[in-house]
Amino acid sequence: MKAMFLLLILLFCTITDIKERRIYNEVLLIGIILALILNLHESRTTGLLEMIKGMAIGTSVFFIPYLLGWLGAGDAKLTGIIGAFEGWRFVLYCTLSIAVAGGLISVFLLIRDRKTGSLFQNLHMLFLTKSPHYLHDKEQQHTFPYAAAILIGTGITLVLQVIGYV
Repeated sequence: MKAMFLLLILLFCTITDIKERRIYNEVLLIGIILALILNLHESRTTGLLEMIKGMAIGTSVFFIPYLLGWLGAGDAKLTGIIGAFEGWRFVLYCTLSIAVAGGLISVFLLIRDRKTGSLFQNLHMLFLTKSPHYLHDKEQQHTFPYAAAILIGTGITLVLQVIGYV
């Protein structure tokens, strides 16, 4: 039941992120309230503690990329919601799946848009200059709604959980 609500929230946030490039705090608040109710119903105090740890770890994992400008604040808060629903262990596995999904989506978009030259320029600057600012011209940078990667990565992790790998 928790997984269904989590996926619905992630799907809604992905749609708004794709259409408007926004993740609404109101939806995230609804997610926190649902996670609280479900966790308290499921296991009282233990569920509440797991929820708090999951939210803290889920948000903090993407907090540094947010500070570096690589992700939006909504993306970091959305991973906190994942932790609130499923706990801190799940959200750690989930962030790995999210990172892989985000990387694959990025490579696909670079190839599709014929921007692989800028990819190699960025990699060169990253490994040789150690600069967090890869492109000089910010208008040349391409982004995508990262909620899509969060949805895909979470879905993969939920499937892995069902078959017993997580």
